[in-house]
Amino acid sequence: MMHTFRLSDALRCILVNAPQGPNLACPRDSLSGTRFLANPKLWQEILAQRRHRITLAWWEGNHLGGLASARAGAGFRVWELDYLYLPTDPQDSHVNGRHDTLETVTLELLEQLVQEAGQRCAERIFLRVPADSPVTRLAQRAGFFPSFEEILWEGQGSLSGSRGSPVSHCRDRLPQDDYPLFQLFSAATPGPVRTALGLTLDQWKEARELRHQGCREMVTENNGRITGWLSLLARWRVTEGEIVVHPDHSDLLSGLLDLALARVGVHRWLVPDYQERVGEWLQSRGFRQAARYVILVKTVTARVLSPGMAPVEA
Repeated sequence: MMHTFRLSDALRCILVNAPQGPNLACPRDSLSGTRFLANPKLWQEILAQRRHRITLAWWEGNHLGGLASARAGAGFRVWELDYLYLPTDPQDSHVNGRHDTLETVTLELLEQLVQEAGQRCAERIFLRVPADSPVTRLAQRAGFFPSFEEILWEGQGSLSGSRGSPVSHCRDRLPQDDYPLFQLFSAATPGPVRTALGLTLDQWKEARELRHQGCREMVTENNGRITGWLSLLARWRVTEGEIVVHPDHSDLLSGLLDLALARVGVHRWLVPDYQERVGEWLQSRGFRQAARYVILVKTVTARVLSPGMAPVEA
């Protein structure tokens, strides 16, 4: 039986110490090792975010057969599926020896979550999983499509000094930089990825709200236009980094990365597969590939209550 997660479900899970398997989703926070929550903390987080969260539990008697939870951005149009628990390997054929296959349970969880997110004005739902995860196949059957891959690079920063050209006209990001940053994103990102992450300014802003909370962001300018963007987040002695450089100003890459790696300690950089030069540069500085992920996106079809005309974004 599947239903929306309630306080009574949290109590049942605590009593039976569920879930016992890993989180098969890989939200960004988990990449720094800070989101492997003990079950009581997990339930506290899920129940405290009910307005911006949808959580579904699938029960077979007292056995938790599966759980899926997604959180919304500020505008409820963009969601991230950040918790996905299944008690056995998705390649197993049955749950508890019954005829209900784990594949069926997973599909029902994902399809119901998409339906409920759609009722809350969702337009897109994101799911990050390991590139070799069998969840990818099941998610595709539920209407998610692979958009791009990300490589997690891990290495060490140092104070050994810059090897590249110094970065000029570099400053902290300002609130009024939203549109110039969107222009930079559009120029540096392949068309299919832009379709997934946002073709309009508002869509792009909501998608990045889920990814860049609490970061220090810096930008470079040339003739009044933003040509480079650097994001750094210090979390538990780990610096997480991201970078975007305009294709016409690729000479900025080395200087910005040198600036970032001036922070001593462990660095983890999540690099989209289409940013080959960033990966090559990090590898040349001794970074190694720690993991590879696939980003899956579900486009939610909005329900039309009655025929008519409506304004759309240009």
